[in-house]
Amino acid sequence: MREMTSRVGARWAHADRSIRLSAIVGFALVHVLALGVFAVGFSWTGVLLCVGSYFLRMSAITAGFHRYFAHRTYRLSRLPQFLLAFLGQTAAQKGVLWWAAHHRHHHKYSDLPQDLHSPVQDGFYWSHIGWILSGQFEETRLDLIPDFAKFPELRWLDRNQYAPVLLYAFASWAVFGWTGLFWGFFLSTVFLWHGTFSINSVMHVFGRRVFPTRDQSRNSMIFAFVTMGEGWHNNHHYYPSSAAQGFVWWQVDATYYLLWLLERARLVKGLRRAPSDAVRKVLDAARTSKSRFDAALDAAGENVADRIDRLSRRWDEIADRARAGALDALAELEAARASAAQRVEALQEEYFAALDRAGTAAEKRLEELRAEIDRARQQLAEALDRLVAAAESLAPAPAPA
Repeated sequence: MREMTSRVGARWAHADRSIRLSAIVGFALVHVLALGVFAVGFSWTGVLLCVGSYFLRMSAITAGFHRYFAHRTYRLSRLPQFLLAFLGQTAAQKGVLWWAAHHRHHHKYSDLPQDLHSPVQDGFYWSHIGWILSGQFEETRLDLIPDFAKFPELRWLDRNQYAPVLLYAFASWAVFGWTGLFWGFFLSTVFLWHGTFSINSVMHVFGRRVFPTRDQSRNSMIFAFVTMGEGWHNNHHYYPSSAAQGFVWWQVDATYYLLWLLERARLVKGLRRAPSDAVRKVLDAARTSKSRFDAALDAAGENVADRIDRLSRRWDEIADRARAGALDALAELEAARASAAQRVEALQEEYFAALDRAGTAAEKRLEELRAEIDRARQQLAEALDRLVAAAESLAPAPAPA
């Protein structure tokens, strides 16, 4: 099935594995500057700033970029939506629309050859950081996120991805001095990067599989603590429309607890819960049916894609012949219309000539001519109606709104 999908589906191929120099310099520079904590020295204030900054921005990534913008598991009004996106971009993980669009693509092709960052397909390095440093995925796929791309403020924020980062770094220095800059920004950002990236690179090879998803996603309590609930990754891929990724009481999901409190404060609406037992049964039945369908496709042999191509070409040939036949029919209808028009004109000339030869003997012929003219006009109207209907059938269908 994967082989067929790679041939038939739209593949976002990993053809360009080159690393952008500017990206690797920036990535390395932040890591080097994080060592500045040794220059300013250890302090509990620095540790608290690092931890607090980490979890503040991690919550914006998990609750904002992931569960809101990528999966729409709850609703926000426009101003909180912008502020959440702004705070998420202080994590220096590119623009909000870029992040959410690429994540939607990941879910569509998770662990298939088209997946952008699958460790199953491409190994640890590429799934952890290589794909981000590559120049292949620089573009924001607005076509994958039209629901949020319609907001001009979010498009502006996405284009100016470094503005929130620089403002956050400056504020850290202005309020807390060098300790705030090196502990609260640089070191915190390094931890934040690798904590987030580990979900892509580790949580598809390490942990426990509870649900039989089509990919290799797994659960891990360790990574759930580190990423505020994102470690319940198998749960998430099983039911991605849930704002809760911990499905049972002992699966700690700090992001969901935060969203629940915000819902109680009426800042968040429509918060989607974990699936009930009934929903899980429906999901299991649907996935079983899909697995059987995939197996049937595999049993059909590797020439399924070739058969699809042949059917597609056959369909095009039939459509071409149908169009040619319709054009021939149009020509015949046009000829009938012209003939009927000529007949009407000839009858009218004969009618007026008969009027000139007015007389008792001509009255009967005049009535016959009137009847024939009416019949000819009726034939002409019918020919015109068929011509218009045939022409409209050839017109292209209007594009969907």
